[in-house]
Amino acid sequence: MKKNEIIQATIHNFAAHGYHGATMSKIAKEVDIKPASLYYFFKNKEDLFKEAIDLILDNHFSSMRTSFLRHQNENIIDLFSELLRSIVSHHTGNIVETRAYVAMISSPIPNVKKEVSEYLTHYNNWLFENLTGVIERHHPDLTEHKIREVIDYFIFIGNGLFWGIVIYEKEGIQQNLKQSIYSLEQCIPDMLRSD
Repeated sequence: MKKNEIIQATIHNFAAHGYHGATMSKIAKEVDIKPASLYYFFKNKEDLFKEAIDLILDNHFSSMRTSFLRHQNENIIDLFSELLRSIVSHHTGNIVETRAYVAMISSPIPNVKKEVSEYLTHYNNWLFENLTGVIERHHPDLTEHKIREVIDYFIFIGNGLFWGIVIYEKEGIQQNLKQSIYSLEQCIPDMLRSD
């Protein structure tokens, strides 16, 4: 139980104070233990931060997988729209994790960029494999190249939407979501036409 509390306190401190401000002392104080006791659970500060980023990434993957499974039988535009809504819902509903994630990926934590890059590769591969299956069911005449273009376009829109969540307030985020879905509705039907 205490280990999970420490990880949550780390995420909270990263979100609030960034890498240099998320000190072991502040984290320990938040969970009401001595700073030296943190080393009972974690080898060092980097080990603790690695577990915190792992939790953030696992939560993101779980959220997106749940959304995909719930909507995988819908048409492509509706599935993509729901996945975009899930990006917004997940990151606004877990804004502390989102802020901590941004602070962590821009920090000097050893190997954090490598770990996030590996996660994104794994996530994008999972997304590509599952979306390919859905697109092939609905559009069996599309080439692998066309399917890749459709999915890459969706990922591009999703990445932009994520960074909008980091930058804008609620009204701006909702406007970005609306524009993202509109953009999908305008472009994807043309992309789904076989040559």
